Order: sequence, then C-alpha cells, then structure tokens
Amino acid sequence: MSRSKLVIVSYAINGRGLGHLTRQLAILRWVRRHCAVLGLKAEIWVLTSSEADTLARREGFPALKLPSKVMMRDAGIDPARYLAIARSWVLNAIVGLQPDLLVVDTFPAGSFGELIAALELVKRRVLVARPVRREVERESAYAALLPLYQQILVPEAGRSTEERTFVGPIVAREREELLSRAEARAALGVTGAKRTVYVTMGGGGDPAASGVLPRLIADLVRTDWHVVVGAGPLYQGPELRGEGITWLDRYTPVELFSGFDAAVSAGGYNAYNELMFAGVPTVFLPQPRAADDQDERVSQAVTAGAGRLAKTMEEVPGLLNDVGTAAAARNLVPENGARKAALALLSGLVPVEDLRRAEQMFSPEVLGLSRSVDSNLVLDLLRAVGGETPSAWAERRAAGFELQDRGVTVGEIPREPPKGGNAASVLRLAEKLSIPLDLAIQWVSALGRKFPAASGSELVAACEIGFPVLARFDDWRGAVALLRAIPAQRTLTAPGFVELLGAWLSKENDLFDAQRSFVHLESGGQRTVAETLRLLSQGAASERGLLDGP
Repeated sequence: MSRSKLVIVSYAINGRGLGHLTRQLAILRWVRRHCAVLGLKAEIWVLTSSEADTLARREGFPALKLPSKVMMRDAGIDPARYLAIARSWVLNAIVGLQPDLLVVDTFPAGSFGELIAALELVKRRVLVARPVRREVERESAYAALLPLYQQILVPEAGRSTEERTFVGPIVAREREELLSRAEARAALGVTGAKRTVYVTMGGGGDPAASGVLPRLIADLVRTDWHVVVGAGPLYQGPELRGEGITWLDRYTPVELFSGFDAAVSAGGYNAYNELMFAGVPTVFLPQPRAADDQDERVSQAVTAGAGRLAKTMEEVPGLLNDVGTAAAARNLVPENGARKAALALLSGLVPVEDLRRAEQMFSPEVLGLSRSVDSNLVLDLLRAVGGETPSAWAERRAAGFELQDRGVTVGEIPREPPKGGNAASVLRLAEKLSIPLDLAIQWVSALGRKFPAASGSELVAACEIGFPVLARFDDWRGAVALLRAIPAQRTLTAPGFVELLGAWLSKENDLFDAQRSFVHLESGGQRTVAETLRLLSQGAASERGLLDGP
C-alpha cells in the first residue's frame, strides 16, 4: 500500500554539544530529499538537548528543545527533579507526535533511560550506533537493549551483518556541495597564497576550549599562518580578532574546508570525519570523553599519514610544517555515509524500487547545483523528471487489471513503469545554451505540471526540443510565463506540444506578444491547445481576424 506521509522523530539528546545533532541532521537532509523527489510528505521532528538547537532550524527542521544537564546544573535545578522532568518530557513528545519512525543516536536507552518505555510505542525503531568505548559497549544496560531496534546503523566503515549495517562516516555535506578552494578563501577573506589553518575544539562547549583556543591562535598568527577559528556556537571564551584571523560564524563550516591547508582540532567524531572527508591534514589534540575514544580515532589518521598527534599545545606550530597529505585524509573518509544511512532508514517504510529511483536522481552534477541554485528548485526539477514512481505504476496497473476483470473497458495498461528522466542532461543543455539554471528549472517544473501524465523521459525530450527554440528570445521569464498560460493537458504529449510550440514561435519575435496572441485566440472559442497552436503556426489566426479586438 502506498503512503502519502511519514512522521519521523529524531532523538538527538546527549549533552549540550553538537556531534549527535549534526550527525542526525546530515541523515535527515537526505531523508527529506528522497521523500521530496518521490512526492512523499515527510514530517520530521528533532528532539534535542543541544544548546545549539538553532542548527536544526538552519537546516529546516523543527526542533523541540530540552535543557541540557549542564544548563540545569548551572541553574541549580535538583538532578533528581530534572531527571523526572526529562523522562516524562521525552515520553510525552513521542506519544504526541506518533512517529512512524524513531531514529535514536548512540545510546539505545536514551540519555536518561527514558526510551525503554517509549520504544514500544513506535512501530519502526532505528539506532545510529556511533562507536563507543569497548567498556561501554559491553555494559549490559547498553547491549541488552539493542534487540529492541529493528535496524542498527553504524556510521563507520565496515562489513555489514544481519544485526548491523555499516554505512560509513557521516558528515554534514557532500563533496559536490563544498565551495571550491578559490571560493572558500574569498569567503574567508584570505588573500594571496598565504597558508591557512583551521583551528577548532569542536562545538565549543568543552570547558577547556576557552583556554586552549586563544593560546593556539596567538601562537599560529606569530608563525605567519592565516588562522580561521571555528570556535563553535557554544564557545564562551575570549575572542582574539585582528589581522590574519578570521572568526568563523558558520554553523556548517565544512562547506569552506577546501580553503584550508591544514587544521588543528580535537578528535571528536564530527570534526575528525569532516576534516578527513574534505582532505584537510590535521594536528590533533584529543580530548578525554566518557564514551568516545578520541585517541583511537586520531591514531588512524596518524598511521595513514593524514595527521599528527600533539601531546602539548607547544608542539602544534612545528607539527603543522609536516602534518600529512590531503590524499591520505580523503582516503580515510572516501564518501559520506549520510546518503546510505537515509536509504537504510527509509527501506522499511518506502518500496525499494522507489528508493532506487530516488537514489539515481542525485548525480554529482545535480548535487553541485546547491552551491548556486535554491535547493527547493533542484527538488522541483527532480520531481518533474522523475515521473511516476514504480510503486504508483504497479498500483495503477493492478487497478487496471481489476477493472478489466469486472468487464470495465480501460485504456492500454503499461507493461513497464515509466522511465525517469536524466536531470543532468537538462542541466548540461541549459548551460550550453547559456540559460539561467533557476529559470530553466522553473520552465521544466511548469511543463511537468501542465503534463501530469508525462514520464520523466518525455519531459527531458521536450526540453531538448524546446530549449533551443526558446533560447532565441533570451527571455526566460517570458518563457515561463507563456508556459503557465497553457491549460493542463492530458491528451497532448509534452514533446508533441513543444514541437507545435516551436513551429509557432519560429514566426514570432517577442514572447510577451506571443503569449497575448495565444491567450486571445485560445479563450475565444472551443479549440484545443493543439488546434490553437496549429492556427498560430500557420498564420491563419491573423488572416481570419481572430486576433483583432472588438
């Protein structure tokens, strides 16, 4: 049975930091993309205790915020009272939202043990099991709850088993979404060929950050590095600003990582994987954590030649002179596991053949559009050329056979699902003809709405016919307006329509006048669109006085 809406709740409650929230949002971005191109409404909620919950808002996800343990401690709230409030708050949120899918990060029981009562309320439960220290994983309270999840996703490289699916490290952006080196350095205010180092201690919530960052910045500026500081939204220490220092305010700095020659960082999951993914060799200052083994993670980069381990801050400037190679870093994190994780999440809720169709739509060229075109327009393009989903086709085909069995005459029942179109070919054609990509996408999307029964391949074929015709006018806003004036069609094919359109427009010099002629003629009688276009292309309309006003 097809679904029109999914309710998904992401549980990202684990302290006040950024790591768990960033990882979940990276996955949810891909869940939203896949659902959008399949015409499936995804209502996604985030439950978090991160003090940087506005990151969810910036990514377009509504977040329900629970104060962190640290905030409650600082406010003098009794821990037992906070625990009781937090447990009931999470349970009530899940009861009220009634999710089809609950995605939990790292700890199967939740941060307060409150999920034990909540798990049975949700049909599908998935754990994103970030690797934890071995002693934590062996604890009975951790291991005993794993069977309560239908799926366990491990955001590390590895061989999947029946119990666990390894999806690879998860980062916030794909490589195609990162700015080029020149673009990133311009955005950072770096001039010339000056060496640039990124300095970060994670989200900034660690108490040591306010002491470590200023010292590192001062030392590196003296050694002639341009220092880019990623203090994080939780940082509350002193801010050193001045010549050779860029204080980074972006919530997703990975977009700018191609502008860096090296980095200095703690060894947290997100910072480590983002830096390696972007090819930034790094001097690491691992931090002690109860569940996260940063030393083990950092040792992988050191062994691979992608980084160095600093035992003291004084060692950092010297280690940066021989920190490792970009290629070695990229080899450690060759791809982003967020995409694979999202497909795994949806595999229990969306037909596999539909997910395969959605996955094929996001080519590198399409992903690269996010740097210059609004993401909603990109999704509009993919929805248009994606066409009918295989599961919708199967339902329509089954319904047709059922009607035939009852003696009802129906049209031809398609033997195969309609093929999706290649969005990248549309983009290449638009670039070749110097068509603004945003307006080209608007035209294709409008064409899809006018021909709701058209397959994706038919819409692409229509673009191949129509773009060269319309490019002659160099008026793409007019081209979109003209198409919007056309009534929706269910008998005329999209390529057939564009051929008629081309025959008519070959005799026109201005799209505004052309639209006026079409509206006047089409509204003046009982003609079909095809008949109107043929009259216009033959020049018969003006000869018969059909375009003259009263």
